[in-house]
Amino acid sequence: MNRNYEPSLPTHSHRQHNSLDTRLSPAFARSTDRPAVPKSNDDSDFDIFALVQIIRKRKAWIFACTAAMLAIALLVCIFMPRKYKAESKLEILKQDAGGLSIGDANGASGSSDALDFNVNLQTQLSVLKSDTLAEQVIKELNLADSKEFSPDSPLKSAIARYVPGTSHQLTPEEHAAAVLKKFKSNLAVDSLSGTRLITVAYTHSDPEVAAKVVNQLLSDYVEYNFQVRYKATTKATDWLGRQLVDLKSQAEHAQDRAVQLEKESGIFGEDEHHNVVVTRLEQLGNEVTAAETNRVVKENIYRLATSGNPDLVAGMLGATGEQPVSGASNSVPLLNSLRQREADLNAEYADAASKYGPEYPRVIQLKDRLNSLHASIQAELDKVVGRAKSEYALAASHEASARKSFAAQKKAAAQMNDKATDFLIAKHEAEASRVLYEHLLGKLKEAGVLAGLHSSELHIVDPASVPVRPARPNVPLYLAFGALAGMTLGTVCVFVAEAMDRTIRNPEEIEASTYVPVLGVVPDARLAPGIGRKNRLKPQAKTALPSITHTRRDEALTLQDSATAEAFRAIRTALLLSGDKVLMITSGSAQEGKSFTSLNLAIALAQNGSKVLLADADLRRGTLSRVLNQHTGAGLSQVLLGGADRNIHRPIQQVPGLTFMPAGAPPSCPSELLGSQKMSALVESWRQQFDFVLIDTPPVLPVTDAAVLAPGMDAVIVVVRFGVTIQQSVVRTIRILRDVRANLLGVLVNAVDLRSPDYFHYSGSYGYEGYHASDPGEIQLLVPESMKANPKGETT
Repeated sequence: MNRNYEPSLPTHSHRQHNSLDTRLSPAFARSTDRPAVPKSNDDSDFDIFALVQIIRKRKAWIFACTAAMLAIALLVCIFMPRKYKAESKLEILKQDAGGLSIGDANGASGSSDALDFNVNLQTQLSVLKSDTLAEQVIKELNLADSKEFSPDSPLKSAIARYVPGTSHQLTPEEHAAAVLKKFKSNLAVDSLSGTRLITVAYTHSDPEVAAKVVNQLLSDYVEYNFQVRYKATTKATDWLGRQLVDLKSQAEHAQDRAVQLEKESGIFGEDEHHNVVVTRLEQLGNEVTAAETNRVVKENIYRLATSGNPDLVAGMLGATGEQPVSGASNSVPLLNSLRQREADLNAEYADAASKYGPEYPRVIQLKDRLNSLHASIQAELDKVVGRAKSEYALAASHEASARKSFAAQKKAAAQMNDKATDFLIAKHEAEASRVLYEHLLGKLKEAGVLAGLHSSELHIVDPASVPVRPARPNVPLYLAFGALAGMTLGTVCVFVAEAMDRTIRNPEEIEASTYVPVLGVVPDARLAPGIGRKNRLKPQAKTALPSITHTRRDEALTLQDSATAEAFRAIRTALLLSGDKVLMITSGSAQEGKSFTSLNLAIALAQNGSKVLLADADLRRGTLSRVLNQHTGAGLSQVLLGGADRNIHRPIQQVPGLTFMPAGAPPSCPSELLGSQKMSALVESWRQQFDFVLIDTPPVLPVTDAAVLAPGMDAVIVVVRFGVTIQQSVVRTIRILRDVRANLLGVLVNAVDLRSPDYFHYSGSYGYEGYHASDPGEIQLLVPESMKANPKGETT
């Protein structure tokens, strides 16, 4: 075959413009120059409806994963060894602040706050989980020799038995460590939130052993706690006994020193304030105060007496409540008497002088007597002044003597103060030593009592009883977890499969990526509603038509009432509206159903009363020719090579109005023949003879036959298979057809699963699912053996 041959691509003069695309949407208007650029989606909103659709579309994954996980969970429940769980509760009692406690010696409070209790609780949990208690329980119950605690697994034992040189004898240390690890893995210790309770649980294949382990562990723990407290109390008692001997000696020495200092300081009272020196100092202080007061009084009397005013002297002496001056009791009445007589003489003298005159003897005599009285008063005043002076001097001397004695006593008190300080220090030390000795002596007696008491901080609320039901496996929990895990895994698989699936599952994806409208969707004929399950793909005869749009008229319910047949009728309507007569039907790859589509579209058009020619242009395989049993004799290849008449097409008797042009024998250069002038002339003659011409061609991507034939067609229909054709294949096919200036009518989605949500939301439902035949044997899909060989796509 000449590979360099470039066939001519004639344009048909009668090509009609497709008006259907324009009527459908301006966005799908035909433009052979428009690149197949995918449509961008700027909508970034979360689409819950799309997620639900994905889950509905691939729910089989969820069902399969859920069933698998449930089966695994059921097998686990069946084959898992039964484990019994024994549980007990331990209460930590609150310590009484008034109880006996060695900790009181340090001034600590017996009641603990929340933080202290939390620390204590965590400590108790750690002790219960300690290796010491675990090893003690293992030893007491002899668990190390039991089969349950064997460190060798069955797999290791089998390998060691049948594979020489693989056995390994554990050392005693390794064996003990393995048993301890196994024991602690089955032990569960935890605290109940908001309470003072601790739960201790142990899991074992033997329920009695599980209960014994829990009870023995709690018993050992209570005994361990008692032993710890007993040892601590014993150590405290021994230490206190040694300390009390030294403390007693120190207290006695301090007491003796205090007594000696008391004697030396002269303190003979209840405290340091009761002593002779201090008492004497207080008395001398009082004497100094009294002497000073007396001296001030005597000094004032002396100063008033020196003034010479008898009235002031008499008044001052008479005003004192006590007798301040010796002899003053005689001077005051005498001085007052003299002053009274003076007053009388002055009155008598004044009266006589006024009557008789100053020269009168009586007046002179009165005057002499008055002068004599004045002299007596003055002499008496002089006596008072002398006495006041002497008494003032005596008071001053007495004050000085008292001050001197006070100063001497004050000096003695100052000397005694140092000794009193030493005495006070020694006294306080002796008192402190005595109090500490008595306190520790009391604690020592309490410790002796505590050493014989069992710890009351722990109380076993519920001893462990022998469990009657196994804790593992928990069948409802395992099954629920298996179902949940299966649904989760299935959901993950759904989205993973959806993310990795690049096949066509939504017609809108085709329109968005190629800008070519979707003419319609064809349901999978094998799942067509109304078809009995036993009769799907059932062959009738080799001469029968592989169609779903044509059946015998005497059948009670024919396949032409199915959703698949109705889909082809809808596509027929679109073809009638488009006005195109010569239609080429192709696909991107093989097994996508283009031959099936060509035949059923031809039948649908013929049933509408049109004169239809169905040409098999697949010169390489001739699929339709073999299906219709027309593969023998001359065909299209012979016509193009000039070895046969162009009118060798044959009518199909079962479908009135349908004529078939077989492919003929496979030529050596099919693409050159299809792109030749003879093919163009042949198509032009068919246009004149028939209302519609449907040409079935090979796929576009593997060979160039469809590409060279497409420019001469009125319109091209591209068939894609639901769930099989990938998006890149569709985009590449459309690009190739646009490059050769093909007139694209649209894309037809074939073999859509009726159960898919994409089909329902794209085409709706009209109740075909409700049809039921009275006799399933009457409903037969007319597919010959040759087409049954490949039910998913085109026959081979």
